[in-house]
Amino acid sequence: MPHQFLVLYGSYRENRAGIRLADYTVAQLRTRGHDVELIDAKAVGLPLLDKRYIDYARGEAPANMETLASKLKAADGFVFVAGEYNWGMQPGLKNLVDHFGNPEWSRRPAGIVTYSAGRFAGARSGAAWHPTLTSL
Repeated sequence: MPHQFLVLYGSYRENRAGIRLADYTVAQLRTRGHDVELIDAKAVGLPLLDKRYIDYARGEAPANMETLASKLKAADGFVFVAGEYNWGMQPGLKNLVDHFGNPEWSRRPAGIVTYSAGRFAGARSGAAWHPTLTSL
């Protein structure tokens, strides 16, 4: 049975190495028959968190935020392609996640695919994301 997955990626760097892993993840899920969309935090263009989606009156959130909220609510699950920045999580992806709350994230499975330039392949990023995603 096919599922609808969102693959979320959050690097804002000029030479984004992790986009290859994000594209690979999308391709692998599609070969298994799933409906998959890549959500690129840089392309979505949310500002540094000041006002969450839930803080707007219904229908008054910026269009890019409203569109993403609809996609999050419709998804069956999420895959986070998370780079390791200074032994921690990627700020662009965390900023995207923090714009949304319980109605958009809850009660759906999430996977974490990590990467880094170091020998641990992003393991510390995965360890940082785990409690964040668990709380959502």
